[in-house]
Amino acid sequence: MLKRVGLPVLAAGSLWIGALAIGAPPVAPAPGQAPVLKGATFAADGKLQRPEGYRDWQFVTAGVGMSYGPAAQAAALSGHVVFDNVFVQPEAYRSFRKHGVWPEGTMFVLELRGSETERPPNNRGYCQTDIHAVEVSVKDSGRFKGRWAYFEFGMDAATASPQPESGCFACHAKNAAVDMTFTQFYPTLQDVKPAK
Repeated sequence: MLKRVGLPVLAAGSLWIGALAIGAPPVAPAPGQAPVLKGATFAADGKLQRPEGYRDWQFVTAGVGMSYGPAAQAAALSGHVVFDNVFVQPEAYRSFRKHGVWPEGTMFVLELRGSETERPPNNRGYCQTDIHAVEVSVKDSGRFKGRWAYFEFGMDAATASPQPESGCFACHAKNAAVDMTFTQFYPTLQDVKPAK
């Protein structure tokens, strides 16, 4: 018997971190400085366009039953077990490992997926199912006064507006380990010394 532990469709959610320099080619960094990435695309109305191909980016971590962010909190309160997968551009990942700070243009994608248990031949544990929400964070000091902005795409929205600073931004500002990111949850980055 299959037990499905899906996440109901949620309009609200928390986003992740990311950034970009729009409309200009990447700028060669000064020696010892992190590069500026070009990645995020904004529509004419200023909304972020949903990133494509992010599953080919650097996989950073996966969590099960994490409860930060509105979508994950709602799932936890309703008894649903949700997976979250985190991706970042490969060049941002390499730059962070080298410099200890996320470069301008960094984008993170947080993908929330439902879960299922007792799928044969498995008789314990959980496996991932369909997407329930995609959240993105962007680091762009020229566009956002707080350097980072967070976007909620739900399951299939093509564009998204920045979330209010009282939401994801405030949580990241208070709880993030390094440069507005939850590197405390990223095993392969916990050894990186943050830039001063």
